[in-house]
Amino acid sequence: MTTTVYILMGSNLGDREKNLAMAAEKIEAVPGLEVIALSGVYVSPAQDMEGENPSFLNQVVKTDYQYLSSELLNALELIEKKIGRTGKGKKEPRPIDLDILLFGEEIIENDTLSVPHRELLNRPFAMVPLLEIDPDIEHPVTKRPVAEFLSEEGRQEIVLYKDYVARNV
Repeated sequence: MTTTVYILMGSNLGDREKNLAMAAEKIEAVPGLEVIALSGVYVSPAQDMEGENPSFLNQVVKTDYQYLSSELLNALELIEKKIGRTGKGKKEPRPIDLDILLFGEEIIENDTLSVPHRELLNRPFAMVPLLEIDPDIEHPVTKRPVAEFLSEEGRQEIVLYKDYVARNV
């Protein structure tokens, strides 16, 4: 049995496009995971970071995954390290940041993982690419469409940087 999982990839350090491409390639190689779709790449200002920071490129990957969320989290953290991420500081630039936005309908809250992602409904840079892939997706906690939480103002601050060549397998 597989679970549909949405992963947010973000980069604001180094060759951002290359970092996203490497992360997508490594995600696709995770055992038990099949990539179903990738959103376009969006650019957004760095948020909740100290000082002047480069803008982020963000992209969402829709996957089917057959193992536990904790195993996927471990695989994603290993990918982050391989691409050059050091530590898990939230207020510093990073070559790659991989977040599990949704893991099927599961609601997970423990010391290492919070799914749905705690900030999903407050982050247009996550919602816009997610809604590109799945415009009718509902949030497992609120049971309401994610689109209801995206304001027009929030939508306008997220700009399509690069359209992804159709990849719905």
